[in-house]
Amino acid sequence: MQATRIGRTVGVGTRLLTRLVRRKAQQGADHIEKQAPVYKERGRRLGDGSRRFGLSIWRPFAHASRMLWLEITGLFFGLFTLFFAGNLWQLRANWQSGPAHQRFVLYAAITLVFAYFTVSSFLRAARQSRTHRKNQ
Repeated sequence: MQATRIGRTVGVGTRLLTRLVRRKAQQGADHIEKQAPVYKERGRRLGDGSRRFGLSIWRPFAHASRMLWLEITGLFFGLFTLFFAGNLWQLRANWQSGPAHQRFVLYAAITLVFAYFTVSSFLRAARQSRTHRKNQ
């Protein structure tokens, strides 16, 4: 068989196959366009369902984890507050003057900062709990 004859035979077959594929693709596109409203409605319902899922499952989980995080953070700040308050108590004799006066003032300042963090963390958790109950 000659090279030109093979090229013509393959070329004719390729053109016929291309027409067949185009025809089938057009028929498929027409079929999809007829069913588009059905799929659009299914997509809308899926979006509504996922939104409701988020409201019913994810939001309470996120709220509980946020509350737990605030309370655990407050607990750790409370432990640091107790540690620095214990050191402050040991240095209480040096509150006015003495060799450890600077350490006493430093421990007092750090104790107050960590006490503020402890209280504010628990207050924020309580406020979010009240807000969450109010919104339900």
